[in-house]
Amino acid sequence: MAVLDEGGYQIVRRDTSRNEHEVTTATSINDIARDLTIWMAARDFPGRPTRPVTDF
Repeated sequence: MAVLDEGGYQIVRRDTSRNEHEVTTATSINDIARDLTIWMAARDFPGRPTRPVTDF
């Protein structure tokens, strides 16, 4: 993420395992946080459970 001189932010999302590369701009830090949280949650991280653990 970078702060733009004319205002706002530039966001670069890259996931080489999915061959994704996207550059966007936004002005709302809240929108950026929401979008990046959703994007990160969709990534595949080795060792992360594939389903929620419900056994307590």
